[in-house]
Amino acid sequence: MKTLRYCKVNLQKVFTGPGFYLCILFTLILCFTAEAYTDYAENKVYSVFGLWLGFSKEEMLTRTEMSAYQVLGKATGGWLATFLPIVAAFPFLPLLCDESTSKNVRYSVHRGSKACFVAGRFLTALVSGGLAVLCGFALFTGAVYLMFPDIGAYGPEVRESAEWWIAGTYPLFPKLGYPYLVMLDFIEMFLYGAFYAVPALLVSAFFKNKYFVLCLPFFFKYLLNYVYVAVEIKAYESFGTVDERVFTVLSATDPDALGNLFSYGTTIWWNVLLHIAVLVIFSLLYTIVMNRRVEFGE
Repeated sequence: MKTLRYCKVNLQKVFTGPGFYLCILFTLILCFTAEAYTDYAENKVYSVFGLWLGFSKEEMLTRTEMSAYQVLGKATGGWLATFLPIVAAFPFLPLLCDESTSKNVRYSVHRGSKACFVAGRFLTALVSGGLAVLCGFALFTGAVYLMFPDIGAYGPEVRESAEWWIAGTYPLFPKLGYPYLVMLDFIEMFLYGAFYAVPALLVSAFFKNKYFVLCLPFFFKYLLNYVYVAVEIKAYESFGTVDERVFTVLSATDPDALGNLFSYGTTIWWNVLLHIAVLVIFSLLYTIVMNRRVEFGE
């Protein structure tokens, strides 16, 4: 109960501070920068916002790739994936670093226990990062459905040709329709934001400078993505000579899997288990480092 109380107090600080709302705004903006459509005839790539400006409603109705849900599914493939370690940590980590610098945090620890205090911080980072990213994505979803035609506006044959693959990936789609898919997207975005709020929390156990705490996970994520893409390209270039299990491993270890978790088919549980294992490791490291501190005001 003390852990939940610490989490509640921290969340009250988060919701009354500017970081939470800046995270929502940054998420919304970064979603609009995602690559939404590629015109191969002109060799031109359109962002979500560029697509809306570059095509009329009539032109959009000739291509199902420009339907609202199709555009919505591209949100996690742009700059959001790159900057998420900064964006997701923004609601809570600057507040945490300011508390550590002011040394007022010692009074909170003295009213409880170290274990509850540390667990409360970890839980707050997860919830605040997940909620802020989810709220930003929810605003983006509303905007997309206002800006782009719904799939129902297309003809039956065109719609059927665009939906043939969905039932195979999402078995409940024939019964529940697109609201079900959007709800899955919301769950994915909450998990995506919650997970990437944690690396900055771990860094804060070693450093108090909030700019360094926010930027170090970003650089690590950028390096991780670079290595992953390089290995993936090398594997596909050697397609036919590489063991198929290599592609299964690549799918299971995708750093951005949480952003499209429910589309991963048979490797979804490997993705989930991997991310849970990473969270457990981060949690243990953070707890060990914080519990070894004699003075929690530092």
